[in-house]
Amino acid sequence: MLSDQSDVDRKGTDTVEGTLLASNLGFPEGPVVMPDGSIVICDGNTGELLRWDGSSMSTFAATGGSPWGALLGSDEAVYVTQGGNVPGSPDQSAVAGIQRVSADGAVEMLATEIGGHALAGPNDLAFGPDGRLWFTDSGTEQDDRFAPGDRAPGRLFVLGPGGAGELVMERPDVYPNGIAFDAQGRMYWTESAAHRVCRLEDGEATTFCQLSDGHVPDGMAFAADGRAFVCTTISGGVTVLSPDGEVLEEISLDEHATNCIFDGPTLYVTATKVAEIHADHRTGSFWRVETDATGPLPLLPGRL
Repeated sequence: MLSDQSDVDRKGTDTVEGTLLASNLGFPEGPVVMPDGSIVICDGNTGELLRWDGSSMSTFAATGGSPWGALLGSDEAVYVTQGGNVPGSPDQSAVAGIQRVSADGAVEMLATEIGGHALAGPNDLAFGPDGRLWFTDSGTEQDDRFAPGDRAPGRLFVLGPGGAGELVMERPDVYPNGIAFDAQGRMYWTESAAHRVCRLEDGEATTFCQLSDGHVPDGMAFAADGRAFVCTTISGGVTVLSPDGEVLEEISLDEHATNCIFDGPTLYVTATKVAEIHADHRTGSFWRVETDATGPLPLLPGRL
């Protein structure tokens, strides 16, 4: 059942810890397991996709702007939610939208508006059972660069092949962030400002888990057994939820975890000491966590 508690009771007290793989990154997010086993991540402060080869980081592609989320398509291209300009960057020409990055690093902008709505801050993305690309747009309601009357609300969109798409729903004042599908094909997303994980039921938003104020949910990934691993930033790591939306345990990194992905039972996590996107900051990190998950929930395939 769905949980509507103001603060979810923990069913366990075990704390799992991770292994630091890389540091001195900008604002890392969106890890992607590539066909060759390497991991590609976004760096929102440098406008790059970075590639971890098992021992070091290198540049995979220059997207410009502030890439926030990434996803591997069935065409082996990496799809990116481009958030637009980076605060503090001398180059303020980037445009928010959905990008496709080919295996050779070439970058193509696929969409800057959906259904007549200009994209303000695309954040995270996932292919759905219908093969279309579903993504959150966090808007600009928490961005001090914009006057209150000029701020775009949070929204959820879907984009199909050929550029056809639609606004799924508008979510003002909650900052929609991470997004994922479970084994039943149901869509989940996090709402950072509201401290909750939501699920789409019959076209309506329902609360799957209401977290405490000490947890600000960001990206998430499902294990094959139905558990949701949710990066909860100010909690200092990743919060593990049961298939019923109950808090089971905490993965402690002592940093603001931003997003994660499974590769077998191994969970790769991006994090940062300072939960703020700014071109000058280099406090980001990349982690490996060995879990007891029997395997990842395979991501749904798709391409645009």
